[in-house]
Amino acid sequence: MAPPPLRPENALKRAEELISVGESQAALQSLFDFFTARRIRFAEPAAVEPIVFRFLELGVDLKKGRMIKDALHQYKKLVQGSPEGLASVSAISRKFIDVVEKKIVSEQAKEDQKTDEEDDDLEGGITPENLLISAYEEDQSVAGFNDEALTSWMRFTWESYRAVLDLLRNNSQLEITYSGVVNRTMMFCLKNNRKNEFKRLADMLRQHLDAANYQQSKSGTNIVDLSDNETLQRYLEQRFQLVNCSVKLELWHEAFRSIEDVFHLMKLSKSSPKSSTLANYYQNIAKVFLVSGDSLLHTVAWKKFYDLYLSNPKATEDDFKTYTSTIFLSVLAAKLDDLPTVGYDRQFRLYRLLGLEGKPTRKEVMATLLEEDFYKYVNDDIKSLYAAMEVDFSAEGVKAQLSALLPKLNALPYFAQYVESIRDIIVRRSIVEASTNNNSITLTDLYKFVSLPEPFNMSEWSIERALLEAAVEDYVSFTIDHESNTVQFVKDPFTVFAQISAEAETTEDAEEEENDEIPEEIEGEEEIAEVEGEQAEGEEGATGAAEPEVIVTRNFYIRNRLSELSKTLSEVDTFAGLPYVAKVKLAREALIERNKESIEKAKAAAEERTKRHQEARRKYQEENALHAEADAEVRQKRNLEEKALMEAKLAEDARQRLIEKKRRELNALKETITAKAIGDINAKGNVYIDPALAKTMELKDLRTMIVSLLSKDQIELQEKVDYARNRLDYTERALRKVELPILQKEAEEYKAVDMTKYEAMNEKIIAAAKTEHEARLEDHERLTSVYSDFQSLKTKLESAHEAEFGAQRDALRAKFEEAKKARIAEVRQQRYDELVAQRKAEIAAEERAARAQSDEEIMRKRREMEDAVAKKNASVAAATPSIAPSIAPSQPRSSPFGSMNDSKREEIARRQREMEAALEERKSQPKASPFGSMDDSKREEIARKQREMEAALEQKNSSPAPKKGAYVPPSRRNRK
Repeated sequence: MAPPPLRPENALKRAEELISVGESQAALQSLFDFFTARRIRFAEPAAVEPIVFRFLELGVDLKKGRMIKDALHQYKKLVQGSPEGLASVSAISRKFIDVVEKKIVSEQAKEDQKTDEEDDDLEGGITPENLLISAYEEDQSVAGFNDEALTSWMRFTWESYRAVLDLLRNNSQLEITYSGVVNRTMMFCLKNNRKNEFKRLADMLRQHLDAANYQQSKSGTNIVDLSDNETLQRYLEQRFQLVNCSVKLELWHEAFRSIEDVFHLMKLSKSSPKSSTLANYYQNIAKVFLVSGDSLLHTVAWKKFYDLYLSNPKATEDDFKTYTSTIFLSVLAAKLDDLPTVGYDRQFRLYRLLGLEGKPTRKEVMATLLEEDFYKYVNDDIKSLYAAMEVDFSAEGVKAQLSALLPKLNALPYFAQYVESIRDIIVRRSIVEASTNNNSITLTDLYKFVSLPEPFNMSEWSIERALLEAAVEDYVSFTIDHESNTVQFVKDPFTVFAQISAEAETTEDAEEEENDEIPEEIEGEEEIAEVEGEQAEGEEGATGAAEPEVIVTRNFYIRNRLSELSKTLSEVDTFAGLPYVAKVKLAREALIERNKESIEKAKAAAEERTKRHQEARRKYQEENALHAEADAEVRQKRNLEEKALMEAKLAEDARQRLIEKKRRELNALKETITAKAIGDINAKGNVYIDPALAKTMELKDLRTMIVSLLSKDQIELQEKVDYARNRLDYTERALRKVELPILQKEAEEYKAVDMTKYEAMNEKIIAAAKTEHEARLEDHERLTSVYSDFQSLKTKLESAHEAEFGAQRDALRAKFEEAKKARIAEVRQQRYDELVAQRKAEIAAEERAARAQSDEEIMRKRREMEDAVAKKNASVAAATPSIAPSIAPSQPRSSPFGSMNDSKREEIARRQREMEAALEERKSQPKASPFGSMDDSKREEIARKQREMEAALEQKNSSPAPKKGAYVPPSRRNRK
């Protein structure tokens, strides 16, 4: 049976009626019940959309977020079986977001207007007075403090965005709408500075992407295909926007996570994003690295941005100068990395984000920026700063140069963010220079030596901290004598090590020293012992307790290796004259080179340990497999017994629970039926029964009580009705007896008054009629006396002007006749011109057809003649083969009809051009027809001559061309 027809207009009408009487909640519920019914599956989504739109508007006004979310999910579940249904879901989602955004904008406008009207305090904000007032005010919104109304709408808007994103996620048919809602949600968070909500949005989008990745291995309809380039580009654009908004909100952690998402999606993408998008992306990465304190990667990101910005057609010279100067300042602010290091670099992930294979160095990055195409745009003051810092650095000279440069550099808007980093670089190099030039220096002199002009000035504590940081990073080595307030700089990095080694040797035991003498080949022996101990656990269980573990220390070994390195380097002639930093650099490079072999041996030992461990594990598994079958049978038997006991216990418990459940359900059903019956009886209003009696009363007891109460009430009601009826009857009869004489007297008085008014009105009407009649008689007499004079004057005027009117009539009639004749002549001339043009077109068409037919005939005859000649030559060649080569091929013959035909065509074309020129000349004359003054006979003569000329021309075209050798008349010969 077909489902009943849907009536959306009835549902809308019903909802509007409920809204008009103030029942908005009931109207919302009626709309919800309508479009979430199962029969919606058989309806066209376009017919149901108006219902959903009205539901959304009403739900937003009532702030029913949970109800709207449930309704949208149920509607999607009902209509998602067809593409039209999914398109309807997209339209409804966009409508919902539009309604919510309009509502929040209107609420914000109301709050702003309310604040402008109520808050006259120009300072505004939260004051102590406002806080005290807000403690006892009900609205809790004094001077903008704790504005619950707007906050609740903000919360509702955020929940609406989340609901729509959850509705649209991971469906290939809803991708475009999903991307639009994601962008609008980001704009909401950015506009209202909602940082917490933006973090939740980023986590939500990351979960959606993970779910889409998980779905790639599943089967189903409308699954998001990340292998599709367009889909991947949408997700990539969302992440670009996420990075941009994170940076604007200063959520650096979320920005970094979004940058990682962009990196992974770009690896999957087959096409690269737009240059403008990538430029903005690298600009945001540069900001993130600047905040993280990694100036070198900050510079690399800026450089990638600049390379993309070069292709911008709207770029100007000022932009190039600004960006190049900023990038060059950033590389000057990068930390010094003169000393080599080894080991795993924890920042390798960051290098991959920028497309780098390894860690960039400050020297390499600066070399790329010193290229002519880049360096020519850099600000001159920044070039001077580069020369002072990098080319010819000296602590005293840089102070004088900075005093002249800093006022200019401070005027640059991008210089302030690199002030501290550049200051630290200059201070670090000043400290290194001080350590190179002095063996010892007082702290006061060091502070003066290192101090810089404003804004590079530092306190004494900051300078001392910079000194300690330089020592930690091994750029200097020193000791501070606080008694004499001096700093002693160490020139040789091995001097301090030798002192520490001597102190350590006096405190260590002889046994530890013997254990510390580890040869280079057995480095890492304790790790091998640990693995071998794990492999031998089974064997030791049979033989007894394991041997005690040997504790190995490496202090002596490390000191020994460094001592050997110091002896080797001291033998180099130039080593003693090098500064401390150069010695540290050379020592580190030598140590790294020497340890390469040890590292390779350690790797080989680790691989060997892994192989032995795998072999021992394989043997252990083989031994366990021998006893596995017997152990499995015992375990299986024990498990079956335990399972049987457990099942029996569970079955008994389930039976008891079922009995108890049935009993509870029966009692609850009885109580529900009794309570419902009591509620129905109380709703009717005849009797009232306490609802608490439903728990202790049966239905039969309830019926008895109802009958008794109803019978008692019926008797009392009947007595009251009889008494009231008798009392009303007596009262009515008494009133009528009293009223009757009064009413009769009043009616007589009204009748006398009405008669008097009637007679006065009648007299007035008669007097007015007599006056009007007399006035009309007077007018009639006056007009009758002058009527004869009017007739005589009219006759006299008509006779006086008759001649003048007749002359005008004749002149107008003559003018009309002339115009009529001119129009007839014009129409005739127009028709004649049209006939001539039509005839010319017909003649031209006939000429073209005849020319084509003649050319075709000539070509046919030519082909026949060529075929005949070819056959004749072939027969001659076959008859006399020896003579055939000596016969020259015949020259091509020109058709005898070609020239004759061409001359005929030229003659016809010449006459045609003459006729067209005459026609154009005739058309160029004034509009007045030249035949207007001619008579009809002259026009007919001209037309006759024209027809004769056309007939002669047609006859000439249709006559056949003369054959070769035929007689040609002299006139035609001369014409040729």
